[in-house]
Amino acid sequence: MHGSTDEGASTTLESGRPSTESANAPAELNIDIFHFSSKRAFTLAHLKYLTFTMIGISLLWPWNCFLTASAYYADRFVGSPSLVRVYSSTMMSISTITSTVYNYYLSQSQTGVDYTHRVNLGLSLTIGVFVAMAASCVATVFLDMKDTAFFIGLMLMVFLSAVATCLAQNGTMAIANVMGGIYANAVMVGQAIAGVLPSVALIASILIAGPHSGSPANRDTPHDGYNSEAATANYGVFIYYITASLVSFVSMTLLYWTNFYKAETAYEALTNTLENGDNDTPANSVSILDAYGTDSVTQSTHVPFSQLWRKLKLIVSAIFLTFSITLIFPVFASNVESVHTDSKHRFFSKAIFVPFIYLVWNLGDLLGRVLCGFLPGFVIHSPRQLVIYSLSRLVFIPLFFTCNIHPYTASGQSSALINSDLWYILLQFLFGLSNGQLCTSSFMIVRDYCDDDDEKEAAGGFTTVFLSVGLAFGSVLSYLLVAAIN
Repeated sequence: MHGSTDEGASTTLESGRPSTESANAPAELNIDIFHFSSKRAFTLAHLKYLTFTMIGISLLWPWNCFLTASAYYADRFVGSPSLVRVYSSTMMSISTITSTVYNYYLSQSQTGVDYTHRVNLGLSLTIGVFVAMAASCVATVFLDMKDTAFFIGLMLMVFLSAVATCLAQNGTMAIANVMGGIYANAVMVGQAIAGVLPSVALIASILIAGPHSGSPANRDTPHDGYNSEAATANYGVFIYYITASLVSFVSMTLLYWTNFYKAETAYEALTNTLENGDNDTPANSVSILDAYGTDSVTQSTHVPFSQLWRKLKLIVSAIFLTFSITLIFPVFASNVESVHTDSKHRFFSKAIFVPFIYLVWNLGDLLGRVLCGFLPGFVIHSPRQLVIYSLSRLVFIPLFFTCNIHPYTASGQSSALINSDLWYILLQFLFGLSNGQLCTSSFMIVRDYCDDDDEKEAAGGFTTVFLSVGLAFGSVLSYLLVAAIN
């Protein structure tokens, strides 16, 4: 990867870990695990980047699963319109408030913490939650459940998913901050991929499984629960949720695998590996046993918030503003429909168009994050510029109101001020692109403003607190947008 400020390797050892007093990243593992050709080997440096990318996917996949399934739950709660209206906002509020509180607790629990254990615990809990969610799509006991009871159970799963994500995210960012900005980039890219894949999976599942037989036209009884005969029609969403569990399982496997290969290898910076190709004996490598000593990253001293705030206040302010404003996107994505309201083409139906818009936004977000890893000039290194840029995204709110926010008028025609789906798609793409650039730049430069490993590890929890607060604040504001739209 190019564009990282973490090139080179450190050979000064301190407390059993590589010194990070310079802006350079600690050296990275270099071992030939697979040979794709005689000239190019897949090194452990690449495997570690892949591991952090997969963990990033598992961190955001649950959130996007709940968001992009909004059309499915609109059908599930068709007998309770009030639950349909508040689903997105309630889900976001429970998730973000839980994340804020629990992330703060985790950020204060620093001394002696095994961050690798936190990652594994969070991923394990995620697997359990989404196996249960998958079962809720096909098991008769859930399909016959009253809407209110099912909604409460669904929000409980949202709560547990948020707790799991906090554990995994806190541990992951602490480790990435120590290892180098390029691994923070890997996490950010993984999270963006997590936005793309669920949308693709949901669209594919709808196309394969066909319309939900639990939709209003197919209900056999007027009560507010699914009829058990609808169970087989929801296997598309069942597969959709099972994939979330599989992603977390793969992430845990990769994390174990990278640690398994540590014992007899040497570090080489990932940026050096990518730039120099295969070097059998890197000149700047150091023994893994000398560099890390253990498979886990453990913090030795507590770092107070006041100390981190003095150094990172503009960066975390940008993180807060970015995610607060970004939370307007699900509200519009769930409510804006195609301007072709009278079209019989399947693409323009809400069941496909809404997940497609989530896909467009997430493709923009993914592009913004990937460019931060490949293009040095795309990363914003000035905290002040990050704050100004994040605030400027408020302009998207009035622009979204020019789209088809009230699709059904008395004449049955679109009410959009700008009668174009391409205009709406472009807005969502640019909104996603700006989010990807802002959040990735912010997390990549955090370590540059920290002086030692303990600060970098503590900064992992510190930044995720402001991320969670931003999401919580944005979810509360989303209620105001819902009121304005309706």
